[in-house]
Amino acid sequence: MRKDPARPTPPGPTPPTATRPSRAELTGPDLVEAARSGDPGARAALFGEYLPLVYNVVGRGLQGQADVDDVVQETMLRAMRALPLLREPERFRSWIVSIAIRQMQEQGRRSSAALARHRPVTDADGIPDGTRAFADVALDRRALAEAGGDLLEAGRWLSDEERRTMALWWQETAGQLTRAEVAEALDLSAPHTAVRIQRMKARLSVAVGVLAAWRADPRCAGLDAVAAGGRRAGRSRTAAEASGVAEAPTAAKATTAPAAATASAAGGRLLTRLDRHVQDCPRCGAAATWNSVDDLPIRIGALAVPAALGATVAGLAARHGAAGGPVSSLLGSFRHALGRIPVKAAVTAAGATVTLAVVTGVTIHHLPPGSDAPGTVRSPAATNGTPHLPGAVPSARTAPSSTPKTSPAAYSGLATADYYVAPDGDDTGPGTLARPFATVTRAVSRARPGQTVAVRGGTYHPGTTVSLTASGTRGHRITVSNYRDERPVFDGSRLPSGAGLFVRSGGYVTVQGLEIEGVAGRPFVCTSCHDDVLARLVVHGNGSTGLLLQGAGTHDNLIQDSDFYDNHESGSSGGYVDGVGFTTGAGAGNRIRGCRIYDNSGDGLDLSGFDGSVTIDHTWAFGNGVNRWGITDFSAGGSGFKLGGDAGLKVAPVVSDSAAWDNAGFGFTETGSAGTPRLTDDTAYRNGAAGFAFVTSAAVLRRDLALGNRPDVWLGTRAGHTGNSWDQRGWTTAALHLTGTTSPTADRDPDGRLPSTLFLGNTRDPSIGARLTP
Repeated sequence: MRKDPARPTPPGPTPPTATRPSRAELTGPDLVEAARSGDPGARAALFGEYLPLVYNVVGRGLQGQADVDDVVQETMLRAMRALPLLREPERFRSWIVSIAIRQMQEQGRRSSAALARHRPVTDADGIPDGTRAFADVALDRRALAEAGGDLLEAGRWLSDEERRTMALWWQETAGQLTRAEVAEALDLSAPHTAVRIQRMKARLSVAVGVLAAWRADPRCAGLDAVAAGGRRAGRSRTAAEASGVAEAPTAAKATTAPAAATASAAGGRLLTRLDRHVQDCPRCGAAATWNSVDDLPIRIGALAVPAALGATVAGLAARHGAAGGPVSSLLGSFRHALGRIPVKAAVTAAGATVTLAVVTGVTIHHLPPGSDAPGTVRSPAATNGTPHLPGAVPSARTAPSSTPKTSPAAYSGLATADYYVAPDGDDTGPGTLARPFATVTRAVSRARPGQTVAVRGGTYHPGTTVSLTASGTRGHRITVSNYRDERPVFDGSRLPSGAGLFVRSGGYVTVQGLEIEGVAGRPFVCTSCHDDVLARLVVHGNGSTGLLLQGAGTHDNLIQDSDFYDNHESGSSGGYVDGVGFTTGAGAGNRIRGCRIYDNSGDGLDLSGFDGSVTIDHTWAFGNGVNRWGITDFSAGGSGFKLGGDAGLKVAPVVSDSAAWDNAGFGFTETGSAGTPRLTDDTAYRNGAAGFAFVTSAAVLRRDLALGNRPDVWLGTRAGHTGNSWDQRGWTTAALHLTGTTSPTADRDPDGRLPSTLFLGNTRDPSIGARLTP
């Protein structure tokens, strides 16, 4: 029996005592205004805060070229000099990103001209080889769904303009930019920005599809031949153009042929050839199964700002305008001075840390289809020094302070916000950092589309239900998040009998980084919610289903990187409390990714009665339906994944790379559905009933693994199954890694992903079943 997790008791935050924010507490437009007015401390804080954003836009847009640091420095210096002319402080973020985009364009023009003038024929081999980039990537066919590095590789094939668009799109997806700010940076209208992003994503999808075909084992010989021919052609063309010997252009291409071959141009031509082959080849087409980048859960770590660059920019912020002359001359002097200063000393002098990224290991996800602005989903919430517990998210272990950090740093939640909430706050106050609100209900009622609410660390004991009924818009979400690395815990033990804690309706809201415990009623209920993001939630020790979504119009919601455990009834048979449930509603496009649902008294995930599609990816359900609380006459179904579709409903849930083990009931099952569930690369182990039970539906099962269940499968005549463990001979539990049974409940990775574990991996054929290691 798994040991029951204890409940965390984090200390509350030290309340701010100032009634008027100091320079260190200035945020948003107030900080911009102070910097614009000449306050050197505010200027240093402002540019230090935005350096990571600029560095990530430039770094991703230039794909790690050697000129990244120079372009960032040039951007920051130009912004410093032009700051007094900025008339709208609230536009600072989009304004500085626009400067970065222009500097990237200038750098691209300079690089193209230099390449045309100076690259000798013998240097043609130095051009990055896209084919080699494909070949160097690991051959695991499921890595696309788990590694953002694949998209970084695919991005090598985009044009310079497409890479700049992709860099901005990633920052939008990470919650660092809004769609309106992306449009301003590109100097386009919102509709034209959407079109450009869609074109970029379509091109990126082509590259991802080719990469999937390249990973096929064995690889298609025809694809190999196309790649080899394209590489030879690209090198020959590059050599000829770089030496001034080019074919005579036709009238059709006289105005479009590049002056010199760049890596992206050569890569683009080769990608087109490879894609044509993939489209025409049945074998490659079967391997390249991705239809869109939107199908992928994207996790890409933020780039850490080099310490030397941070020190340089800090020096620029302190001294800009003190010396005249060209920008390049001033930058040269700073680089010369930095060359004589040890990095450690430079960092100390600048008051910066070695890595200055705003988001370290950011989990970048796509919003539900049709959403234009993302939630601000970052790394897990902090624990403020309290011990880590099973199911609890990891922390930076920093206690809340009355004086916020002013040096650039990595935060799990919102670094700044429009409104603040604290356990000792006052709802009659203005909701500032110095005078926060007392309740989330009050803060959310004031928030307008595009605004943010930061919840300070400590324990909250609400006496009434927290109402989250505000809505954002497609381009301007409302975000409710833990503040920086603090950990807010909502204890519902003082609520009236039967009252719920969080009640939500509406759309385009992100809720993240909160812990909910001790609620006798429902901890979190979403009624007719749409386009919401619920991330990094920890919901445990409650008397009803941890998270419930219900009602008509429940569509396009995302539940990500959250833990739901130890939820159970008391005083009855106890077995009807699920971890997550979708009930009595309808809607399409709902998704669950990277979640743990375990040790609940009922089912892990229950979709019974919900008429709509739910996609589940890389999620674990285990230990559900087991009486861990000594409840007399305990009764429970205890399935890991109950995939909905009560009799008469033709639903089609999709489950991939997920695992169910040690549940009292089924691992994966239906509830009388006449629909077509699709399960691919999933694992069921040692469940008390069948691992995969699909008796009435036309379920499609591919490459799934079932061992040690009772029985392993129970399938009706309508179910289709190929390539699964039970379709082959010789599979036994001896093929499984069964050590490290407690590792699945370990702390999450710093970027919010599930912990790495070898548990339930197999030594016979790793292409079958779920891979628990992210």
